Amino acid sequence: MSIEGKAGHGQGGFATQIGNAKFEFKVATFDDRKITGGQVAEAAGAHPIENFVILAQLPSFEIETLRPQETADLTKVLRFFVIEGDGTDKFFVDGLSLEWPKKKLSGNHIKILVGKEDENVELFLELMNEPDKLIADDDHVQIGEPGVEKMKTQKTGVTIKVNAKPHKWEKPKISYAEVVGLSEYASQPNIPYTITFTKGPNKPQGDLVKGDSVHVRDGMDFHVSPTGES
Repeated sequence: MSIEGKAGHGQGGFATQIGNAKFEFKVATFDDRKITGGQVAEAAGAHPIENFVILAQLPSFEIETLRPQETADLTKVLRFFVIEGDGTDKFFVDGLSLEWPKKKLSGNHIKILVGKEDENVELFLELMNEPDKLIADDDHVQIGEPGVEKMKTQKTGVTIKVNAKPHKWEKPKISYAEVVGLSEYASQPNIPYTITFTKGPNKPQGDLVKGDSVHVRDGMDFHVSPTGES
């Protein structure tokens, strides 16, 4: 296995991060630059070791399994994960090969794994013969289903239409108040409005009510009218 990246090096030795399934990280320091997977597990307090999977994350953000007797160079590893499990399933994000021992991962944790945890980055599950599915930060993706899950990230910044007028929108969601503010009724924000939308990312059409917000996608249409008018 070729593992590349870097770890901190100071008078106390070589420091690296070790994470768990909850993405809680601790810093462990080793005297030697080259260590085994077993030493990583020991530093994480993983006992018995055969009940845990040791993962090494590369600077490219790809993830590979590190066997207990296998050696990794701490100056060539981004971080480690030690997670209870007996094997891993593979998935891809932006073409990067990753593996994970748990059957579910949240959208937010997937974004963290590939260094895209910015709130203005969205995650999509690529689907065959249908539109890609938006994965919200608190949604969960099932890992290890038949076939290999493929996902992609993209920066927000789309064109939406409000009452047929196009607007650039840079955030992943838009609220009821923000839609009204883009309409010809912006100067009258306090009267009740009916807002409908079409071409949504997960829900093709629906209503947006006061106090709520929806995810946006390029080409999404909103129609705003005073309640009681069509």
